[in-house]
Amino acid sequence: MPKSDSPVAEPFRTSLAPISRRMVGDDVLDALRDAVIDGKFPPGERLAEGVLANEMRVSRAPVREALMQLEREGLISFDQRGTARVRELHTEDLEEIYTLRLTLEPWAARLAAERADETSLKSLDANIAATTRAKTLSEVSRLDAAFHEVVVRASGHKRLAQCWSGLGQQVLMWLMRMQREHQAVTKRTREQTAEAHAELLRALRSRSGDEAAAAMHRHIIDWREWLPLQEK
Repeated sequence: MPKSDSPVAEPFRTSLAPISRRMVGDDVLDALRDAVIDGKFPPGERLAEGVLANEMRVSRAPVREALMQLEREGLISFDQRGTARVRELHTEDLEEIYTLRLTLEPWAARLAAERADETSLKSLDANIAATTRAKTLSEVSRLDAAFHEVVVRASGHKRLAQCWSGLGQQVLMWLMRMQREHQAVTKRTREQTAEAHAELLRALRSRSGDEAAAAMHRHIIDWREWLPLQEK
């Protein structure tokens, strides 16, 4: 658990915009999550509650709650002294993410093929169209993660969706880090992502659970080929 009176000793390399809207807790959580995923706070960076609260001009309570939620999502961790730091993803973490995706997502795709309504399918189609127009790798990554979230939600399996809620954020954080470090060619990455998702959508529209599950399984296997890029 983080300590509200822990000393502030380390400066941050970035500043966060003040929060002024009504839903302070949600805004603080969204702002911190985006900052971590976008790499504004690098792996291992200390997240001091007091400094964050001061930068966003909010009390420490919503910051504390946001940090606890980010820990549940696997984006940060607390040490024995209650210090929050941005989590580093190592090879074993990526292997766990991969195997969990391989377990959850084909099942989600199977259910989505059987249960997804037209609104969900149109949302996936719009996501693919947006991906083809994306101008940055960051946009491609966020659209990629959003596509998979829609598939999971369309499965109608609430507990599966709960499992994905944290995993999806870790997938996005890894994608963003990988692209920052390796700077894959934007056009090719965009094309590959759109093509792979178009294949998945065709499988979902077939209404065949077996076909959708197999398509998602192949997609995750292909994703695995990117993992060694993260190894040091």
